[in-house]
Amino acid sequence: MRKDQRRHKRFKAQSEVFAAFVMPGQPIIVGRVLDLSSGGVGIQYLGTGKLQTGPTGIKIFRLNSSHMERAQSTVVYDLEVPGESWILPKVHRCGVKFDGNASDIYARLKVLCRIHQDRPRLEQDLPSTSLDL
Repeated sequence: MRKDQRRHKRFKAQSEVFAAFVMPGQPIIVGRVLDLSSGGVGIQYLGTGKLQTGPTGIKIFRLNSSHMERAQSTVVYDLEVPGESWILPKVHRCGVKFDGNASDIYARLKVLCRIHQDRPRLEQDLPSTSLDL
């Protein structure tokens, strides 16, 4: 059994929440937020190429809502999901770490993603992985 090496506890988003990667001079990439922690978010998206690791701006929003949270972030990893893709575009999972005041960003995103830490639920816990955000 592998030991969980994450620094922060992860929670699944409780509603349809999306993230848009906004980088100057690049097309906007939109994906679904799978989970988040006080350190960052896990996002799944379709793409023809990988996101470059490094600084990025993301906008996180809920479906059918005009409210959008903006966060300066860093792409930590971008992996192709095996078995999910046969042709282009490919399914990717990426990890994004919050930059700046991460606790403030996390507090706002908790509300947007409908996460309630004070009432833990088993379905919010994710399996352990060695990826660190």
